[in-house]
Amino acid sequence: MPECSACGQQNPDIARFCLACGAPVAAREAQREERRIVSVVFVDLVGFTARSERLDPEDVTAILNPYYEAVKSELESFGGSVEKFIGDAVVAMFGAPQAHGDDPDRAVRSAIAVREAVAALNAENPELGLQIRVAVNTGEAVVAVDARPGLGEAMVAGDVVNTAARLQQTAPVDTVVVGEQTYRSTTGTIRYEPLPPVTAKGEGPAGRGLDGRRCPGSVRRAAAITGAVRRT
Repeated sequence: MPECSACGQQNPDIARFCLACGAPVAAREAQREERRIVSVVFVDLVGFTARSERLDPEDVTAILNPYYEAVKSELESFGGSVEKFIGDAVVAMFGAPQAHGDDPDRAVRSAIAVREAVAALNAENPELGLQIRVAVNTGEAVVAVDARPGLGEAMVAGDVVNTAARLQQTAPVDTVVVGEQTYRSTTGTIRYEPLPPVTAKGEGPAGRGLDGRRCPGSVRRAAAITGAVRRT
């Protein structure tokens, strides 16, 4: 939020004068936009919407909070930025706002870690019974460099995000699905095997990852993965 240069008070964007001291507040500059290659990680709980309708709101919160915390922690530990929470879904970006030289690899390995973290939550508390689907998709997007996700501002726009959402919907339960460009970028560090073809706009037949193997430049650790790649 814009800060008053006179007293340091944070003010909403619509404020023209500081709410604390009345000094003029400089208007926030228009967001800078750049075209970048990003990798999107889309995590979603399976069947939780119907389940939550039968639960007390406090019980729903007690389930979602540790899930959100575990997923966010793993995504950020690999250098990702969580852009939004949509119901019981979590969307994160690699390559925005900060880019690395191996963002697709980081994104896939974060997805692996997310799956492991959710499995650990279930092991600690079997009553949770959480099941997820995860998709990783890489492609060109328009990045709002100065976006503030914490205030609900979108950071990335483009079909790469929509395709990630569609791929997630086609994934088997507790599976990580990756798009074609993600697959091509990670074959040096992740091993894939075929999955049955699934129709998704702009995508075709696929491969499922069995495990990672450490290679020069790979991120943090090798880990087991079940995923998929769709090709046209």
